[in-house]
Amino acid sequence: MTTWAARLARPVARLLFGAADQVWLAPIMARALPGAGVVLATSLTAAALGLAAPLLTGSLIDQGIMARDMDALLFWAGVGFAVGLGAVGLGILNAMLHLRASARMLADLRGQVMAAALARDPRLPEPPIGETAARIDGDSAEIQRFAFDSVLTAAGAVFRLIGGTIMMASLDWRLTLLPALAAPLELWFLSRARPETARRAEEVRETRGELGAHLTESLAARSTLRSLGAEARRMEAFGALQDLQIGGLLRQRIWGEMVGAFGQILTAVMRAGVLLIGGWLVIQGHWGIGSLVAFLAYTGMMSGPLRNLLGLYHAQARAQVALKRLSGLMAAAVDPQAGRALGEAEPLLEFRAARAAGGRHEPPSFTLRPGERVLIDGPSGVGKSRLMALLTGAAPLETGEVLIDGIPVGEIRRRDLQGRILHLEQRPTALRGSLAENLRLGAPEAGEAALWAALETVGLALWAQERKGLATPIGETGGDLSGGMRQRIALARGLLRPAPVLIFDESFSEIDDEGCRRILACIESEQAARLRIFIAHAGPAREGEFSQRITLSASAPILRRSRGETPIQRESAREKAV
Repeated sequence: MTTWAARLARPVARLLFGAADQVWLAPIMARALPGAGVVLATSLTAAALGLAAPLLTGSLIDQGIMARDMDALLFWAGVGFAVGLGAVGLGILNAMLHLRASARMLADLRGQVMAAALARDPRLPEPPIGETAARIDGDSAEIQRFAFDSVLTAAGAVFRLIGGTIMMASLDWRLTLLPALAAPLELWFLSRARPETARRAEEVRETRGELGAHLTESLAARSTLRSLGAEARRMEAFGALQDLQIGGLLRQRIWGEMVGAFGQILTAVMRAGVLLIGGWLVIQGHWGIGSLVAFLAYTGMMSGPLRNLLGLYHAQARAQVALKRLSGLMAAAVDPQAGRALGEAEPLLEFRAARAAGGRHEPPSFTLRPGERVLIDGPSGVGKSRLMALLTGAAPLETGEVLIDGIPVGEIRRRDLQGRILHLEQRPTALRGSLAENLRLGAPEAGEAALWAALETVGLALWAQERKGLATPIGETGGDLSGGMRQRIALARGLLRPAPVLIFDESFSEIDDEGCRRILACIESEQAARLRIFIAHAGPAREGEFSQRITLSASAPILRRSRGETPIQRESAREKAV
């Protein structure tokens, strides 16, 4: 990023989007400014050639046609052709440069917003996926169009207005007053219409977000809708949302046409005045026909840039609506480097009368040490998973505190939490791509030998060998895999990461008992140095010896630390007693 672009970006962002300092947008604009400068240079050069064209046409008419001078006619025709050819060539070059620079800015903007959406603070309410996608796609494009094109449009329009005014004044300064009088009147009208433009833009953005959310949710729930025979009902709701969007688009378009019609009527009145006064000057012999033609051409050329400048006033209202929506996403992002760093030692976890928001249990206090094997028990829905989610910052703390090595979790860098604690959930996600790509999500440097070892641990090595090995394709969200297969892939993916704390949150619930015991045996033999935390309602994950068993309930939590408190051991004790 060049120094001048970095210095210029912030005041430009403030000028374009209002008084609020859009800090996150300024670096994106700084990276786009050098490309915009090149596009602007070619655009202004083409504009200069375009400004010369009407004057050349006037000279051709007056000095060639009207003077019946064939040499002058050929000369001005040749000059006009060369200037026109140059303008066409520069126009093509400008369009290509504009496309490349504009697309790069859009990609940069979408990338920043996408990164912010992925880094969203998990303690905040999640917006619908379709709504988020609509912001990343549609609102980013709205911002890019205004932030990039508006700078070029404004600079080009000012250049054309100044140049055109000079050319018109050289022909007759009195007639130049007509366009000058029209501009304040149109600006007044646009200022009155601007609030309604912003309101209609916000209405369209909201309905687009609702439609995107409905579409995404429906596609994700295809199997459920088919099993219930609810496709038609869902499509009715989809049709109603589309009608809302179409209605909003129509209202926005009608309003835009009405606003534009005022400027067109004003331009038509101005041109009629130029024709009447200019025609009278030609009849009186004060003007040549070529001068009148040239002045009319400049009048037409002036109306476009003037309308562009005035139109930016309304485009800014639409862009501010989009920026407000994007700023909501950006503000919710968490900087992974912000906060206190953890040391290199194996972490010590302390829960002090802690409960996550939404938990229905009495707040427990306990300490978890490296190398322990712990069972978090309790009825379904009591808040076991949310209590463990406090360790990764994925749930807000309602009461008490949770510390890692004596540091409150809320003060620790997210990057450090991600490196130390791995929370394997009951319903893991597989992504479209190869098996190797899915396994390397958390360990991008893992070699093929490590991938195969992890697959062997979870019992997937033979399955992969019978297909395409590590190149075995995985469908979107792992939809072509069973729940047990997705859990095995998630376990293999997790075991590739060197996290010292492993949380198995119903991570074996869809794996058969025999396979589950085999995986657990491998984990116990290979990961004994790590802190292993299990949440399981049934199955082999509840078997074996635990260092601690912590039962959450609506009454005071039960903590058992004695060995021999597992379900299997208690059942054996009862049998012996009988």
